[in-house]
Amino acid sequence: MIQVRGFVFSVAIVTITFIASAIAAGLLADLAGVWKKPVIGSVAAFCVVISGYITAPSHKQIASVVWLIVGAIAAWILSGSSPYPEDQPTLTPLFVTYGSGLAALLICMVWHKKHN
Repeated sequence: MIQVRGFVFSVAIVTITFIASAIAAGLLADLAGVWKKPVIGSVAAFCVVISGYITAPSHKQIASVVWLIVGAIAAWILSGSSPYPEDQPTLTPLFVTYGSGLAALLICMVWHKKHN
């Protein structure tokens, strides 16, 4: 039961982290005057995978892989057409998001190997 509670808590923390990181990245990208979609996606993907690894009560490597897969599916869905003119149909933001998530997963795996 404690494991279930721990994973429920992890899901809540990862969800909050996703929302907060996406909003912060969007605001900073807007302030810097750069294309928001790849910045938001890459920052959110990185934060989701890292926070999923950190908050998982056990099986941290599996949890980070699961969050990468969940994030990849969400990114695919969210990368659909947009009403904004700066978001022309391109896969660049999606690939940047996937790359950031994979980089975070690699960091988690290296960290896990060194410290466990």
